[in-house]
Amino acid sequence: MRAIFTISLLICLFTLVFQICNAQDGRLESEYKLSVPKDDVIQLWQFVQSTYGQELFVEDQLKLSGEESIEIFIDQYFDLPDQSFAKAEVSLRHRKRYKDKILLKELIQLKTPYSEDKVVRNEIKFEVDQKKNYNDLSIRHPFLKLLSNSDTERMSFHLAPYMVRPDDIQKSVKLKQTRSRVYIKDQAGESVATITLDEVSNFSFPYQEYFEIELELNEIRFTQADEQERAQMNSLNASIKNKLSQRFPNLKVDQRSKYLKMKELIDESLLSRLHENFMWIILGSIVGLSSILFIKDQLL
Repeated sequence: MRAIFTISLLICLFTLVFQICNAQDGRLESEYKLSVPKDDVIQLWQFVQSTYGQELFVEDQLKLSGEESIEIFIDQYFDLPDQSFAKAEVSLRHRKRYKDKILLKELIQLKTPYSEDKVVRNEIKFEVDQKKNYNDLSIRHPFLKLLSNSDTERMSFHLAPYMVRPDDIQKSVKLKQTRSRVYIKDQAGESVATITLDEVSNFSFPYQEYFEIELELNEIRFTQADEQERAQMNSLNASIKNKLSQRFPNLKVDQRSKYLKMKELIDESLLSRLHENFMWIILGSIVGLSSILFIKDQLL
């Protein structure tokens, strides 16, 4: 009898440990990203405002309401020297969110690669350590200085599948986003989804820009939902995407991260390369001019 009890206890403990180890860390992010031609931006947002920004509308038999907002996001992305994150479609950034020039929130976001359908991905969030001990050597690191010691260990766990250590990470692209957004809520006032028009620009010269619209389901609600509610939420998002695509046929689904899109623009830009190597160009010009003057002086 005692042996049966012991075995049962071990099974219970094993089950508990298994559940803890496999618990969802972070939130499931389900979204569509659609690139927007610059010529369509104004009309597109006017259409979104008139269709979804009103007090009440019906979509897929759901009674919903929309609430508009404009916010500014400053995103510092991180990567490895060999751009491993970009190649693996991993996104790691330090985000600052502003409204009316007031900093509302800042956090670290790690986004894993998309699912097979290129719609769902996992997003793990980390609070920025505002009380970092200045005697801690990690304060000198551009990424580690943002994390507490416990979050550094947690970050290490999530980066392990990519064979990456947090102290190998370095700064990469920095973006500014002006986000015109409609928050979609149900009759109880609970958030269901957001429709966001992003004007994305390079934080540095020559300030390349592009536009995209994101149709994103509320992460907390989607993560905690059962299969039936997730199916209903996915149907809502697909319905919005289809309606926008029918009205604006030049919209194109592009699920790449903002980091990858801007990095491509930067890599293809001669002005960006000149800006990145500006000091070397100046130094080379000085050395070249000095050499010419020296040789000319010797010939005289």
